[in-house]
Amino acid sequence: MQKNPEKDETPQRPEMRQRASDRTPRGSLSRFETSAAATAQDATSSDAEDPERGGGRVQVDDDGVHRPFMRGILVHSLTEHGLSFEDAYAVSEQVWKRIRERQLVAKAELRELVSELSASAPGGDFERLDPTFEDHLYVEGKDGRWPFTQGRIQQSLLAAAVEPRQAFEVVVEIERELRIRGDHTVTRDAIRTLAGNILKRRFGEASARRYHGWRAFQNEDDRPLILLLGGTSGVGKSSLALEVARRLSIARVLSTDSIRDVMRVMVSDDLVPTLHVSSFEAHSRLVSGRLDGLDPIIEGFLEQSRTVLVGVRAVIERAITEGTNTALDGVSLVPGLLDVSQWQDRAHVFFLVAADEDRESLHGHLMARAQGRGTRGSERYMRNFQEIFHIQENLLGRAETSGVPVVDVQDLESAAEQVVAYVVDQLGERHAAEAAALD
Repeated sequence: MQKNPEKDETPQRPEMRQRASDRTPRGSLSRFETSAAATAQDATSSDAEDPERGGGRVQVDDDGVHRPFMRGILVHSLTEHGLSFEDAYAVSEQVWKRIRERQLVAKAELRELVSELSASAPGGDFERLDPTFEDHLYVEGKDGRWPFTQGRIQQSLLAAAVEPRQAFEVVVEIERELRIRGDHTVTRDAIRTLAGNILKRRFGEASARRYHGWRAFQNEDDRPLILLLGGTSGVGKSSLALEVARRLSIARVLSTDSIRDVMRVMVSDDLVPTLHVSSFEAHSRLVSGRLDGLDPIIEGFLEQSRTVLVGVRAVIERAITEGTNTALDGVSLVPGLLDVSQWQDRAHVFFLVAADEDRESLHGHLMARAQGRGTRGSERYMRNFQEIFHIQENLLGRAETSGVPVVDVQDLESAAEQVVAYVVDQLGERHAAEAAALD
């Protein structure tokens, strides 16, 4: 369903969060699993070689001429024959499941399969449907010419903070428009203009602005993007960091847990005892004489964080030297302890805190984690839940004092859209400010 173009429905910015007591519970998506739409996006982003099945791209035999099977083209053909996008998308997924283990499928057989799977859907004469196109689209840019690739364009659209399924719909519409025009070669700028217009019409001005801003950043800015995502143990920081990295094509994703593990090998337990336990257990390794009038749980957590931040700073410096976009998540990323302004001239560093302020929700997630595969000793999370929640409250207070945005992670899909929107909006504002300063 298309959104009203007169209404700019944009994701809530992370800093505009609500307290848990004021929230309306979400019931749409699993909290820490990528949505079905995102999973579908992964399946449709490219029909190229799949290493897990060991084969190459599925080819369609059209009277001895072999062409690659493209689900997006099939979706386009089905919509041209009267199916809704949703029905066409569902049929194309079923077709792909039937043929993905094969290297070659006859065009006539493919047409029969499409007709069979489309029998329950309203539409036209599928016996005449052409699931392939004889003509090929090519994109031309400063760096050469290459085949039109749905996955490549869809990936760039995710920076507009739209859902993966919505991004795929835009790609299908872009390809349909290009084929109606009849041009076999189109410039990259023409595709970007078309994509921006479709985003604006479907989702509003902000989505189009983010898309164009992100493309400008990728092509004109040499400074790397570094995303720092703090939050208490078990809240879902790593899941969120991975999802955002996927949408923004961030090549490197690290956790402060890994930095802490390396430092543990190099620094003995006797020298820094708080480094060798979890953040919620660090208070047990403090020297009691130093705790007069202080909160031992928070002091232990902060002492460990200060130590790990030595490694965090080194990772950030390395990313800047290499020019590598990087996402770093971890409980040791504490507002007030890390001043990101020191890198503002050499990188785009964004600091956010992930939180689940609903006590029962966070407890339920930790319980599920303790019972699942790869628990990483998660039973300890349950035994120390009070300490974990207490650390989160401290992080939220520090975030508010330091002006660090907080993103609610109960819904991973929504949280990822919020973070993407925030990051891309901030990049656009910085670019505009720098341009104005030059004028």
